Amino acid sequence: MSFKTEESNKYSDEHILVCLSAAPSNKKIINMAAKMANAFPSRFTALYVRTGTKSEDLDKEKLEEHIRYAEKMGAEIVMTHGVNIPVQIAEYARLSNVTQIVIGQSNARRNYFFSKATLTEKLIEIVPDIDIHIIPDAMKTRIYQKRPYVWYVEKPSVKDYFLTIFIFVICTLIGLLFQKFHFTDTNIVTIYILGVLLTSILTNGYLCSVAGSFLSVFLFCFFLTEPRMSFQTYAVGYPVTFFIMLISSVLTGALAAKLKTHAKLSAQLAFRTQVLFDTDRLMQKAKGETEILDVTCTQLLRLLNRSITAYVVENGALSEGKLFSGKKENTEDFLIPEEQQIARWVYENRQRAGASTHYFPQAKCIYLAIRSGNNVYGVIGIPLQKETLDSFEYSILLSVINECALAMENAKNALEKEKNAVMAKNEQLRADLLRAISHDLRTPLCSISGNADMLLGNSDRLDEATKHQIYSDIYDDSEWLIGVVENLLSITRLNDGRLKFKFTDQLLDEVIAESLRHISRKHDDYKIVTDCEELVLARMDVRLIMQVLVNLVDNAIKYTPPGSVIFIRGTKTDGKAQISVEDNGPGIPEEMKTHIFEMFYTGKTTVADSHRSLGLGLALCHSIIEAHEGTLVLTDHDPHGCNFIFTLPLSEVTLNE
Repeated sequence: MSFKTEESNKYSDEHILVCLSAAPSNKKIINMAAKMANAFPSRFTALYVRTGTKSEDLDKEKLEEHIRYAEKMGAEIVMTHGVNIPVQIAEYARLSNVTQIVIGQSNARRNYFFSKATLTEKLIEIVPDIDIHIIPDAMKTRIYQKRPYVWYVEKPSVKDYFLTIFIFVICTLIGLLFQKFHFTDTNIVTIYILGVLLTSILTNGYLCSVAGSFLSVFLFCFFLTEPRMSFQTYAVGYPVTFFIMLISSVLTGALAAKLKTHAKLSAQLAFRTQVLFDTDRLMQKAKGETEILDVTCTQLLRLLNRSITAYVVENGALSEGKLFSGKKENTEDFLIPEEQQIARWVYENRQRAGASTHYFPQAKCIYLAIRSGNNVYGVIGIPLQKETLDSFEYSILLSVINECALAMENAKNALEKEKNAVMAKNEQLRADLLRAISHDLRTPLCSISGNADMLLGNSDRLDEATKHQIYSDIYDDSEWLIGVVENLLSITRLNDGRLKFKFTDQLLDEVIAESLRHISRKHDDYKIVTDCEELVLARMDVRLIMQVLVNLVDNAIKYTPPGSVIFIRGTKTDGKAQISVEDNGPGIPEEMKTHIFEMFYTGKTTVADSHRSLGLGLALCHSIIEAHEGTLVLTDHDPHGCNFIFTLPLSEVTLNE
């Protein structure tokens, strides 16, 4: 059950913040905060402050359980880190416009800047303007009293021990050198404190720095005070010096070790923030669900340094798994049928499963659904054989997966929008076609019908010259209709992908000559001149290229007055076969040139004959030449007229001249 609404515009101005911890009653606190968030409704955030101490690992499993529960109740999980927990909570509350904080009653008193107060008391003091709801913890006293306090100290390595000894040997030698040159004891003490700082920086944990603090006092007392080589001293102030030196060394070492820990946490946070930024940038560039999933897995591999298994939903079913290998580990078991079956269960049930969960805990990986609302776009698998994910890693993992789901949803919506746009365009094309056919085919059909009726009813009264003219008109109109129908069939098949291409090697001069035999009878009123280089062999579908030539020549005849000259040239240019159709007509206005290859575009140019163009011929020519991996362009013919130039690939066969 989730109390979190999916659309931000449904939220009120309230923002509920619940504080996460490993306390047994934290589930009760989360549940109370979720009910409050559901009642308004409002934004619901669960915050955990990491202190960077190793003791956090002791309650790791309990904390992760509470994080999962908060996520299930609809909370947005946020991780931050810092030593002063109430300050971190207050700072986040201010920046995120939190209106109400839900927190458990804490009786443990800590020293926050030398003010001994509980976390709850300190939080109330820092943010008095935010409502704070304190949930009493009746269980805590009983349970925590039975639990012994556990000291957690990171064990240094042998290298750390040798490094610590080496640093203080060097400090002692420098101290002896300072004494030889009559430096004061203050300078020598400073050298030992510097040694403690170096030890804290160069070794792991607190143990070496604390040991170095005692070792510095021991060495100073034994080697650098009179009498030497003993722990006795005749100077009255030296015991005080030793004590102050010890305190200073311990504090300095502890602070340096803590700063190093927080510097490490800050570096990790900066790296993960950069990964999230890069993930967002790469997902915006990715196209399609498969590419988005590849980006997601690559970034998770970089972030977690673990192998990733990924499944994407294709045609309503989960695809075969894909492995993104990271560490040098045995990855053969990650895609076995049993693991893939768990991934399918996650897809079908929209729940996480696998290692560290209640469902299929024996699995090698933990499986998480890539989901947005009720839509599941894929499944991500993370191996958990040796190392489990900590709370911070898990929250980052959820952020990346949620971002992946959002990107996939956007890609799906964009694809559906594109399909709808194509459908709308096709519908518009159909409407334009019907409108063009209903208006523009009526004229030749009426002419054919009228002339045929005249021949049937008045044939005896007509002389031979009139009959011949009527026959010619009927023939011309029928030829025009045949050309229109051929173009309609070709462009329909081409758009539907049903037009089959049969590529062969053909000589340009033969193709041009054969095309001229199919030109309408009206070419007798024009002078058509051909100039083609010999033995230019091009790769083409000869039937379609002939249709292109016929359309271009008919277009020149249609828009130029009788007596005009039409040039057809065939050459070999820049490794391509090139054909140009030139005329010396009035030309095409500049504003029409950008639309000349659009379907159903006829412009305002006056047609020489009585037939209007449907605007299909040049659009068909452009599509056919593109299918041949060529180009069709329109240029001006000097001094006036048009020049249509198209290219075709040359044949790989070489002809010997």
